[in-house]
Amino acid sequence: MRNTAQHIWSYRALFLALCASVISIKMLPLSGDNSALPGPDLLLALTLAWLLRQPAVVPLGAIILVFLLADFLFQRPPGLWTLLVVITSEALRRRRLTMTEFPFLLEWSAFTGAVLAMTLAERVLLWVLMIDPAPLGLSLAHAIVTAAIYPLIVGISKFLFGLRKIGAAEIEV
Repeated sequence: MRNTAQHIWSYRALFLALCASVISIKMLPLSGDNSALPGPDLLLALTLAWLLRQPAVVPLGAIILVFLLADFLFQRPPGLWTLLVVITSEALRRRRLTMTEFPFLLEWSAFTGAVLAMTLAERVLLWVLMIDPAPLGLSLAHAIVTAAIYPLIVGISKFLFGLRKIGAAEIEV
């Protein structure tokens, strides 16, 4: 029992360290990137990948802390993206019993659908709040690039950090 708790807490600390690293790197003034595609949302991909692999490793408090901090540091409307991430992550967490049996392609499809739904919901909420959103093409490209990076995040999490997908028998209800 103690080993399992220690395992969970070490992954939680690793998750927070990785998120802090992503935020720090994103804040560096590196302007050498002149590509037409926007960069992926690594925080979202990392959070949902780890949540779908082992839900106990990514607690709700950590999600709120990381994404609210990112909202303030990246000068986004405070709490809007955080709210969407919390709603999405909790919806995926509730479906974890059925999602443990999903093959990877269905898991990736669920992730992609969630990212696209979050992107469209953000645009609708920004429109309702009368805040000028980014162009639709840019927002959709950002969502697609985030969805495309998901297999790489899962692969790194599995092979570099040893975060494996738990089975239905291992889930504590």
